[in-house]
Amino acid sequence: MRGSAVFHILLLCQCCTWAHSEADNDAAQTLDQGLQAEIQGVETNQAENTKQINNTVDLWAELKELRDMTIELKTDLKHYLSRIEKLEEEKLDLEVRISSAEKEMEEIKSENADQPKVAFSLGLTNAGRLGPYNTDITLRFSKIFKNYGQAYNPDTGVFTAPVRGAYYFRFTFCEVNNAHWMGIHLYHNSKIIMTNYDRSNTYYETMSNGVILELERGDVVYMVLQAPYTVYDDHRNYSTFTGFLLFQL
Repeated sequence: MRGSAVFHILLLCQCCTWAHSEADNDAAQTLDQGLQAEIQGVETNQAENTKQINNTVDLWAELKELRDMTIELKTDLKHYLSRIEKLEEEKLDLEVRISSAEKEMEEIKSENADQPKVAFSLGLTNAGRLGPYNTDITLRFSKIFKNYGQAYNPDTGVFTAPVRGAYYFRFTFCEVNNAHWMGIHLYHNSKIIMTNYDRSNTYYETMSNGVILELERGDVVYMVLQAPYTVYDDHRNYSTFTGFLLFQL
């Protein structure tokens, strides 16, 4: 009996020892897990702090870049505004010049509207040679290229000035065959203004001349073939007479 009791007491003590040992192990394991959790928490906080710091640095870098872009845009905007202002000034100047030019054009149109349109361009004939005649004859240019204002009369061969002004006249005459001479007068009213002579030293010979005359309204200008000279013309229009009003006086 005594031995059995001792055995039971020893067994109980061993069980207590085992129980205490298992409890210590559990406590140590729990403590270790807590420490690891705290370490992981610290590491997580550090990582988050590092991330926040990096994010802050990136944000400042972006803000700096945005500021630089803003400064550059302000500079460009100032340049473009200055350019726009200059273009507006140029536009205003151009508008003034255009307005002035339009006004001058209207004045010119008004002046031209008041000034009669007088111009003629004529060919002599398709008949070939005219002359020689026993007396001087007024040449009647029968081929009318243009006759603005109808101041030239092909029936009489006479140009009559419709207004007082400065007029320009020009003529060209032709002859063929060196056996013939050309002799021409240009008349203003009854006064000879020019006389031209020439001989056809080659098969075709031409002579030309021109003059500006001051004419009163009603004055006449005409070409006269002198006796016993000749001139030549055909469908190729070798002999022509031209005149027009330069300006009124």
